[in-house]
Amino acid sequence: MFKVVAIGLIVSSQLFASYLVKQTVRSGKVKVESVQKINKLVEEKVLLKDIRESIAEKVATENVQYQEWLIPEDEITSEQKKVLFSKKSKVVLPNSEVRELVKTGSDENRIVLVIIGDGYTLEEKEKYYNDVNRMVDDLFREVTFKSYLPLFNIYAVYTSSNDSGITDLIEKDTAFGLYRAPKGSKRGIMPGDRLAMERALNLASSKVDYPIVIANDDYYGGLGGRYAITTRSLNSGSMVLRHELGHNFSNVGEEYDGGQVYSGANFSRSSNVPWKHWIEGEVEVHRAKFLTGAYVWKDLTNSDFVDSFSFPNAPGHTFSMKLSSVGWTNSEEVKVLLDGKELELDGVFTEDRSFFNTVRTELGSGQHEIRVHDHSQDGDNVLAYANAYAFPKNYNFKPNVVGAFNVFDAYSEERGFRPTHNQCLMRNMRSKVFCPVDQENIWLRFFKVVNLIDNVKVAEKVRIETVDLPGLEIRWFKRGFWGNEEELTELRGKREVTLVKGKYLAQVEFKTKEIRKQKVIDEKKFQVD
Repeated sequence: MFKVVAIGLIVSSQLFASYLVKQTVRSGKVKVESVQKINKLVEEKVLLKDIRESIAEKVATENVQYQEWLIPEDEITSEQKKVLFSKKSKVVLPNSEVRELVKTGSDENRIVLVIIGDGYTLEEKEKYYNDVNRMVDDLFREVTFKSYLPLFNIYAVYTSSNDSGITDLIEKDTAFGLYRAPKGSKRGIMPGDRLAMERALNLASSKVDYPIVIANDDYYGGLGGRYAITTRSLNSGSMVLRHELGHNFSNVGEEYDGGQVYSGANFSRSSNVPWKHWIEGEVEVHRAKFLTGAYVWKDLTNSDFVDSFSFPNAPGHTFSMKLSSVGWTNSEEVKVLLDGKELELDGVFTEDRSFFNTVRTELGSGQHEIRVHDHSQDGDNVLAYANAYAFPKNYNFKPNVVGAFNVFDAYSEERGFRPTHNQCLMRNMRSKVFCPVDQENIWLRFFKVVNLIDNVKVAEKVRIETVDLPGLEIRWFKRGFWGNEEELTELRGKREVTLVKGKYLAQVEFKTKEIRKQKVIDEKKFQVD
């Protein structure tokens, strides 16, 4: 098992059997949900996951933390043993089936991602698998998670529902009871029958690192936290899943303004940010001014949305807005007006959930009015939110610049700082890339679970088996009587070698431009008799 230390991630040689413990923490009280013995070996407790149970867009969720621990056998508690040996409730999962989508190695040394679907009837089974394959391709064949794919095993589990779709304004009889919250909105989708969900996930593997749930619904919605939930929407399904997996893989909160949770590697309460290793020279601090914000979910059919703000008397400041909508299929349907003049929108118009920025413009100091007007009157145009900002003259809008960019909470107060302006998909839903800070953090979290070395096989020749990543450097060392190690430099880079009797150490280092914080090294000791 890797240890995260300043000089790298090193595998210890004195290891013990371990247990995977899943638990929730509510108001300081711990509830152990499941305990299972696994083949991954550790010498001390390792916290694998510590994340808000549910992270939803402007949906009030209970303040509960979800945790996963790897615990050595000699540290297991009596309460955990009680859960381990308790009888499991039986759950009926009709017409269940498991398909293997990606297999790169043993589940014991891979990130196991299991996808389940809710609201797919028996007649829609192949529709479900088509949706799954499309999303896996979107995420892992395109740029977002492509470099991580060699660390993954991916499975899909089908379970039939009696009704097609999920509960919203009309209640549906589905396998896992997903439902929209609030009703009628294109926002949160909440888990219903968690016990059934867990049983379905475990049909694929006893080790599930990241569960995904796809709702058979054509419109935007989702949830982050313990489960990454999205819909089959052709427009927004993969977009939502990228964002929710960003929460889960990286164990971070939001980067957009007005969120509930700000925490993790991509957030700093002060401008003395912890990601300075990604910054050349001094940290650039960029503070936008939050002028006004309204999370309204307003139907524009009967009346306009109107808001006002005061623009600062500061030379060089520019004005811009971030908006989100539902039902805006083209630029003629709805007009966004500033003091009666139309603002140009940068974004993609869809009948589903859409996200826009207005083109930056200069603005005089004093009072100004924002008006959002429905020109089409077709009855389906909704404004989700509208935020207005003033940017100082020296603000750096370049996408690859890492610095300290302020973020505002649900009370419009400056909460802290994020790494980039608008590059990261944790802030910009239309983006397909992470900022360097998030990307690095995902790697380091994955290497808490995955070893670079799968095995060292000793026979007539000695062969090292590794994860199939580019940038691996292999070294072989002879171990001396006093514990000293001497590299066999002539064997550097070789996967199969001939060795005389003795004690040895195989070392693999992963080198990538996506990690700067520390080295990633795996070692395994072995003996040739």
